[in-house]
Amino acid sequence: MEATKFTEVGYHGRDVDQIIRDLMDASMALTRKRQTEKFRDQAKELVEERILDLLTGKSIDGEPDRSRDSFREMLRDGMLDSQMIDVEVPEGGQDKNVFAIGGDGSMNNPSAAMSEFLSKMSGPGGKKSGAMEKKRMPISEGKEVILEIELDRLLETVDLKREAVAAVEESGIVFIDEIDKICSSRDYMSKSADASAEGVQRDLLPLIEGTTINTKYGNVNTDYILFIASGAFHAVKPSDMLPELQGRLPIRVELNGLTEEDLFKILTEPVANVRFY
Repeated sequence: MEATKFTEVGYHGRDVDQIIRDLMDASMALTRKRQTEKFRDQAKELVEERILDLLTGKSIDGEPDRSRDSFREMLRDGMLDSQMIDVEVPEGGQDKNVFAIGGDGSMNNPSAAMSEFLSKMSGPGGKKSGAMEKKRMPISEGKEVILEIELDRLLETVDLKREAVAAVEESGIVFIDEIDKICSSRDYMSKSADASAEGVQRDLLPLIEGTTINTKYGNVNTDYILFIASGAFHAVKPSDMLPELQGRLPIRVELNGLTEEDLFKILTEPVANVRFY
């Protein structure tokens, strides 16, 4: 985050507590993604069984079913992708606007489409809507729809909020950029300094030292979150920060400017470098 985006409590703008709330949003997204990947193989097996149930009827436990095994092989080989099936979905959850199905039958940006689709599964207050309807679609599309539904059901067995809060409290990192822009020189008042800039520094003190912030996912303790601050410090010096803030950022590192040789190494040596043409 950039320090300049925040204002002192009482001024119009974002207060520093929003830093932790944004961190929690990121943690929830990462936690959900990690758990989704964990359950993906299990969900694929459930999808296969559900589609086979639609094609051959439910299997009887303990009894071999050669017909079902034959359909399973064809399903895995993609030979049944054009076969139409009736899939039970939340009412209003399957239309071309939601899934953005292209003219060739493919789904454009399925992740975003599925997220919007799954949001239709919840009624007021986040409760599951009981209204369901059957939609007819080819198996190639039905597999994706059923997969997301099964993943959503499996994720209900995990306390995502608790895991996300634990991840922030134990492994959270906050990088505060432009920290020098909320400092004023002790020799003269910087014309570019915001009226509440020093107030932002004061508000950061308890956050960095350790406090409890209320978020929509629960209370978050910041005792063990790593805070890193950076700035160019052209017009001011690090010693112009509040003494209390300097004490809470005890490790100071000075970096040199990049040379032409440094930039060349960045563009040529790292395996995952990004080049713009």
